[in-house]
Amino acid sequence: MTGLTALAVAQTGLVHADPRQSDIWIGFSDNQSGFLLDEQSGQVWMTGPCLKSLEPATKSGDIWTSHTIELVSIGRGLATLDQRFELDMRDSAPTLTVLANGRGGAQSFPAKTDRNCQTTGICADLIASQQVCAD
Repeated sequence: MTGLTALAVAQTGLVHADPRQSDIWIGFSDNQSGFLLDEQSGQVWMTGPCLKSLEPATKSGDIWTSHTIELVSIGRGLATLDQRFELDMRDSAPTLTVLANGRGGAQSFPAKTDRNCQTTGICADLIASQQVCAD
């Protein structure tokens, strides 16, 4: 019962998470793919066809890290996808790093950031236009 209680408590935080509270978007310079981050709660959403909620991120210096483990469908089976997303928010050289040990290790990409999440810009546009993914 303890395991189920811990899972329920962990999931409770996700229910109250709201992408409209995001403070920053970090993503690729040639499109709108990236991540929305609420710096107060650490909640992270991957942008794309919909906003995919990831495990809350922790901050160390200018880097926010979300470690997400999930089951994904591959053909008729399921596989574990274990990924660590590092969002380096340094103004001088923001970077996205994805660490997936089963998929070739760390891959880093130059990124750009947008802190204008309330009025105009990529961050505000994504908040206004994307819906949270259905589970």
